Amino acid sequence: MSDDFAALFEAPVDATPDLDELVVATMTWHFSPSTGSPFWVGRAATLGFDPLSDVKTYDDLSRLFADVTTDWSTIPAHTLVPRGCTGRPGRFGVYESGGTTGAPKRIVDATSRRRNIEYQSMFLDEQGFPTGGQQAGWLHIGPTGPHIMAKNIGNLSELRGFLAYFVDLDPRWVKRCIASGREDESKRYIDHILDQVKDVLLSQDIRAISTTPRILENVVARPDVYEPLREKVRGIIWGGTSIDPETLNLLENEAFPEARLAGAYGNTMMGMAPQRTRREGDPSPCVFRPFYPYTLVDVVDPVDLTTRVPVDTRGVVKITALTRELFMPPTVERDMVTLRASVDGDLGAEVSDVRPNETSKETIIEGVY
Repeated sequence: MSDDFAALFEAPVDATPDLDELVVATMTWHFSPSTGSPFWVGRAATLGFDPLSDVKTYDDLSRLFADVTTDWSTIPAHTLVPRGCTGRPGRFGVYESGGTTGAPKRIVDATSRRRNIEYQSMFLDEQGFPTGGQQAGWLHIGPTGPHIMAKNIGNLSELRGFLAYFVDLDPRWVKRCIASGREDESKRYIDHILDQVKDVLLSQDIRAISTTPRILENVVARPDVYEPLREKVRGIIWGGTSIDPETLNLLENEAFPEARLAGAYGNTMMGMAPQRTRREGDPSPCVFRPFYPYTLVDVVDPVDLTTRVPVDTRGVVKITALTRELFMPPTVERDMVTLRASVDGDLGAEVSDVRPNETSKETIIEGVY
């Protein structure tokens, strides 16, 4: 791969490489026998087209890969590691989705998601989110391994100067409890999580947290946890489940008025789309901006998954990943969003009002993550 191609994968996070050039670079990297992953190099012969010669633009990619199905839950993860990454900085890890719609999906990552987190941190700077100090702590209340969120928060807390603390949460267990009607058991499990949160808050200098709206709502209902959190914490990142405007307003202006709140929309497959800085006249109190062009979000019609919806229309999320470490062709995800017009000259999609797919025939349980 030429130096020009390689530089596209490592451009500054506030720069925007040309999308079609990145597409060509991704095809060259992932499908060339010398640099590509065993999975994609082996799959090339079955595609019915040549990714190295036939895919020159994002439209080519979207059209030709439209019928390429990939079961991310069954691929041997080691076959996803590109040969060209051997000897490069960063050790690969395997990360799983929450399993909301079936068997967990798996990806590999070494350094690409850290770049995504640097992008997120750039928006937090704009929004006045606090930085840490020698003693300040960041508490993550959410899933750790095998989920990539723990790695993301570890990177984000390091970038912002915090010492990271974790209270682990098993989202699959909560979903199983809810699905089988064991609401009392789910509630006991959440109380178990909050008991651990309380211990950390009372014994450590916690100034920022990351968790889900559901956990925050349960915190507010527990005065013994809520009061020390409100007193100490000055930065809160929420994500992992949906939130309505009324609840967001309550959390921002009544429950935690001294803290800076910032949303984050993402999952194992797409990475992190931070809340962009609010603008007067925004159509939603929280608009998310994916890490374009490395994560591409198309919002498509729920019935015709090949047709993009117009601005201010709801649709299903379809994600494409173009990084040195992972290529994911257009893949339909569980969420529905509203597509918004981009601002600030940004070329990627902006989305708001994230919810589980309202048209799905499957039962989708959010739980607490």
